[in-house]
Amino acid sequence: MQVKNILEELGKVDQATFVDVLPFNNTHLGAVDILGTSPIWEMHPDTDELFYVIEGCLEINLLSESGSEHHVAGPYETMVVPTGHWHKLSAPNGAKFIYLTPGQSLHSNKENPLG
Repeated sequence: MQVKNILEELGKVDQATFVDVLPFNNTHLGAVDILGTSPIWEMHPDTDELFYVIEGCLEINLLSESGSEHHVAGPYETMVVPTGHWHKLSAPNGAKFIYLTPGQSLHSNKENPLG
């Protein structure tokens, strides 16, 4: 068994570096400290993705066939991106968060990956 301090792990790397914190059922349990908006969209065709905000404010834009949604979570709040939804992360004033991504990740740098 391992015990790790997320803030210490983030302090060992440059900002915007995705850190694999601990192995968890062959999935990605990681953390990141970001500032600004991701240049890419991401989608997981076979699983949900969980986010837990430690510090700051994390914004997630979701795209689906029915339109777009904008969600915001602050410290100690969590969000789940549903399976099959394109999403883009943003933290205009910075955010540190934990993520759990159990499945495949697809990426797109198109303005609208649905179109």
